[in-house]
Amino acid sequence: MRRTLLSLFIPMAFAVEAQQLSQYSQYVFNHFSVNPAVAGSKDCLDVRLGYRKQWTGFEGAPVTGWASLHGSIKPKGKPFVGNKHGVGVFVESDNAGNWGYTRMLLAWAYHMQMSRDYFFSFGFFGGAQQMKYDIGNSTLVQYGDPALDGKAASVVYPEITPGVWAYNKVAWAGLSMHQTLGNRIKDIGTDSRLARQFMLSGGYKYRIGRKTALVPSTLIKFSKGAPPAIDINAMVEWNRQFALGAGYRNGDAVNFLMKVSFAKIFQLGYSYDVTTSKLRLASNNTHEIILAVTPCGKEDMSRRMINCPAFD
Repeated sequence: MRRTLLSLFIPMAFAVEAQQLSQYSQYVFNHFSVNPAVAGSKDCLDVRLGYRKQWTGFEGAPVTGWASLHGSIKPKGKPFVGNKHGVGVFVESDNAGNWGYTRMLLAWAYHMQMSRDYFFSFGFFGGAQQMKYDIGNSTLVQYGDPALDGKAASVVYPEITPGVWAYNKVAWAGLSMHQTLGNRIKDIGTDSRLARQFMLSGGYKYRIGRKTALVPSTLIKFSKGAPPAIDINAMVEWNRQFALGAGYRNGDAVNFLMKVSFAKIFQLGYSYDVTTSKLRLASNNTHEIILAVTPCGKEDMSRRMINCPAFD
């Protein structure tokens, strides 16, 4: 029954500008997916793997998996140079009911040292995504619906996402625009297009002790035809090794966050979302897990120009 309800709802989106991007509760721990200007923010390689299971118990609910990798490029023999290039790749797969997509994006960014402790960067994602819809498992309200009279898959390209990013040792702020070109999704639906989505983020690290800090942050998403999605999170961090926090997403969920560092180069993040919308009557809650690998040796750590709290 739940899959039937979802199948009835999704085709309605084919006639309008659609496709909201995946939702992440741990956006601070996964900020490269939000803004391409983050690429190369560390002087060593940054690898992240993630999985999100939304609304467990609801058949056909969104399931997302992703992987990212980025690093910086500096002139040889000049470890302390302020300006640098960043490059990376982001791969994501998302499925919800009969609808899903897979996208692969390459990233480039340029970081400029504005003063001793302040940096500014700009960059972009460039790539493509494959949209897919399982027509065979759709339940039709009206036989011969033209929205389903097409192919089951469509490749959309190019996909361009520009972004800007400013940061120092205790704060960050950024703005990015996803699906900038508003490309048409051929062969699926009737005049379906990718909706432009703006993402504004920011945060600050307040020291409340020699080893303890409070890190509040926010992520605001704007898209045509949809109300703004506002995430507000706060985490208490101890010795950069362990953190606990909580957050709220308007009209959707309250979330609880945890992050732990281990074996010098690994970090594990987990979030549990408690659904507050009417969907709580038909589903359980949401789980999200992220594994980060940052093989920065002692020499690399000492040579960092900036240690932004967004990436600890």
